[in-house]
Amino acid sequence: MKKQRAPRPISDDEQLARYAHVLGNVPASVADKAFAAAFAQLSEPQRRTVLDELRSQLPAPTEATDDIDPESFAVNMRDLHWRSALARIESAHIIAAEFVRSRPIVDYFRVGAGSVTMDHQPPWVHDLAGHETAPLDGGTMHHRQGMNQGEWYV
Repeated sequence: MKKQRAPRPISDDEQLARYAHVLGNVPASVADKAFAAAFAQLSEPQRRTVLDELRSQLPAPTEATDDIDPESFAVNMRDLHWRSALARIESAHIIAAEFVRSRPIVDYFRVGAGSVTMDHQPPWVHDLAGHETAPLDGGTMHHRQGMNQGEWYV
């Protein structure tokens, strides 16, 4: 049985660091789905606020859209100008939190290719994916009482 840790508040800076970690460790296809899922979790006024904040941070030649559709947002987030702008807006921590806990990210680390890398992920990713975190035992095996060292479980 997994021991539940008491949840602790996560600062905005830590939330952005978690977002950066996850974004750097998932394929683009998973990130696209996570951006769409994160944006979909926001209310319409929150979406408009995020887009207004992003538009104010984008370079002049970059086209900014008024479209509050989550799929359009995900397409825009493929652009490095948009991703850079996201890190500078006041609402960044809101999108970051929704991105990190989105179903595509959780599934990637729980049952997808990311589950293979769990030994190399921080404990909060283990918690996110519902994995048990156990210390490495240096290759030693844990045996039941009465079992000989060479016996394997069948």
